[in-house]
This record gives sequence, C-alpha cells and structure tokens, in this order.
Amino acid sequence: MAERVDVVILGAGVVGLSAARHLAMRGAKVTVLDPDVAGGQGSRAAAGVTIPSVRLLGDPDMRAFTLAAKPVLAEELKAVGAAGLRRGEGILRPMPDEAARHALETAAADHPEWLGRWAPLAEVVALEPALRGATFHGAFLSEDADLIDTHAYVGGLLADAARRGAQVRLGVGARQITETAQGVEILTSSERLVCDRLVVAAGAWSGQLAGLPQVPIKPQRGQMMTVFHPTVRLSRIVSGPSYLAPWRSGEIVVGATEEDVGFLCHPTPAGLLHLTAALARLAPTLRDARFVTAWAGLRSTAPNGRPLIGAYPGTERVLLASGHGGQGILTGGFTGREVAALLDEGRSEAVAAFEPARVLNAPVAANG
Repeated sequence: MAERVDVVILGAGVVGLSAARHLAMRGAKVTVLDPDVAGGQGSRAAAGVTIPSVRLLGDPDMRAFTLAAKPVLAEELKAVGAAGLRRGEGILRPMPDEAARHALETAAADHPEWLGRWAPLAEVVALEPALRGATFHGAFLSEDADLIDTHAYVGGLLADAARRGAQVRLGVGARQITETAQGVEILTSSERLVCDRLVVAAGAWSGQLAGLPQVPIKPQRGQMMTVFHPTVRLSRIVSGPSYLAPWRSGEIVVGATEEDVGFLCHPTPAGLLHLTAALARLAPTLRDARFVTAWAGLRSTAPNGRPLIGAYPGTERVLLASGHGGQGILTGGFTGREVAALLDEGRSEAVAAFEPARVLNAPVAANG
C-alpha cells in the first residue's frame, strides 16, 4: 500500500527544507525527497553571498522580494542554530571609472541605501590591503552584506525540519509523477507515495520531471575557486561581475562564472582562467597566492530573471518554487515560508508577482 502524506517536497535545498519546516510547524505531514545523498546539491555548492544584486534595481518586484527576504533569513539562521555562520564585514562594489560610478548612482537614485557610500581608491586600499595595486576608480562601501556557510545552513535546516516532524529521505528521487483526482502519486526506486499536494523545489532540475509538463527552468553553471596567501587576508566581499570574499580558515573565495552549458557541473580550464583573471585584476597582491580548490554548482534560472513561485502550469495539485538564480540563498527561506502560506491559506501577496503563469506570459526583458 502506498504511504500517504499531506505534502511531498522534491528538493532538500534551502527552499524545499524551509518549506518543510514551516509546513511542519503548521501541522502538516510532510515528506522531502532528494536524489542527492547529502541533499541540497545546488544550495551547498553556492558560495553563500547574500547580497541583493544591483541588476535588480530596475525590477521593483524583485527589489521588494529580496529586501523582505533579508530579515527572514536572519530569523531562520537563528532558528536552526546557524546564526553564527556569517562571514565578512560588509561589501565593496568597485567601479572602473567615473562614468560607471555615475551610471550606477543614477540607476540607484531612488534607493541610495542599496549602494552605501562612495569611497575613493586610497580609502578602499586602506580598508582592504589585498586590493593594493588595483586600478579601479573607487568603490561603493556598505556594511550591510553577509556570506553564509551554506553547508552548515543546509545541515541546520535538515536537522530542524526533522525535529519538527518532517520526513527527509536523501538519496531518493522521484522517477515518475502522476496527478489524479485523489492526489499526486510519486514513484521512487523503492516505493510509491501519495500526497494531497506536491511542491517542486528541485532547483535546476525542476523543469523536466517525468510526468509533469515541462517549464522553462534552466541550469546555469557557476564555477568557484579558493586561494590562500600566508600574509594577505580579506574582510569584506568585493563584488562586481566577479567577486572575492573571505572564506574558511583565512582562504579567499573567487566566483562565479555564469554559463549556459546544460547540466554539466564541473570546473573547467576556461572557467578557472576567467576566475584567475578576475582575481588578478581586483587583488594584484594575490597573484602569487596558493590555489586551494575549485568546484561548480548549478543555479536554477527562469525567464526575466524572476523565480517561479506558485501553481505549476498545467496541474491542479502541484506547486513550483524554483528559478531563484544567484539570489537563492538570500531568498530561499522567505520563499519556503510563503510556499507554506500558499498551501495552507491559498494565497501569498508576498510572492504574487512570481506566479508562474504571470511570469511565463510576460515579455522577456532584454539583457543588460
């Protein structure tokens, strides 16, 4: 006989586990499935930068979404015992010249707090000696930025979801999904589950699950590497097209590429060359640092750079929560909370702008 639960969640990353713990707190019987033996493959691979991207300045819905997510992330980190897992003392956004500075200030004219204050290059180097020798014009400086230990965050979510009664089955994926009038049936390699509602929070893998209509969720590879220098440290996130940030044990992380290569998830010589060039440009003092390690992860991306949160197109009982791109660690906990609200209350104004039918039917914005 099939096991029946209230909700099955596909994906044990930040979104799926956050949804599980909030649903369990609301009294739901929840089971989480993830084919990865550790769970949360995409979330764990992330460097953990929790900074609203300046690319969102022109999108009021995404801007509001990321700002609303910040306090929720802080609350969740505390609740799962990961509040002390933050690194960094703020963020520097280097500008190559005065024209670039002016362009960004213009874009952020209505939200100057997004950038912080302007610091000339001499002050930037005094704050971060690792950047000595760089040739950029100066940088916007803000204290409001964090780097989260994603492995510990996912681990804390796993433990807390289980403590609240959610069943988390790692190394178990959905092989076939069938929606019926009685519920949603999920076949795995060893069992059959039936649930009243299904939540698809499988990251980059969310758009092509057997038995569900395909949706345009695509993977985007991000390669990262870490280096170590015996005398050079970094205390802030240095953010631009690429970023540098303080890592574990005095190392420095360099990230991340943005590559549309399907589900290929491994570091490449070309990717490491790109990261090395960014490191040498931003922090010349680290050109002779020791290479430590490199890895790659897959972000989930959706049209218009917006996540898809709401009714899964073409279904009655399935909810989709994916496509967060590079904002997943920042907004995943908030998304999970609102997924629980959608299932329990039938609506969430906080994520109404990201209803899949609404996003997918909107004109695709030009890149820029």
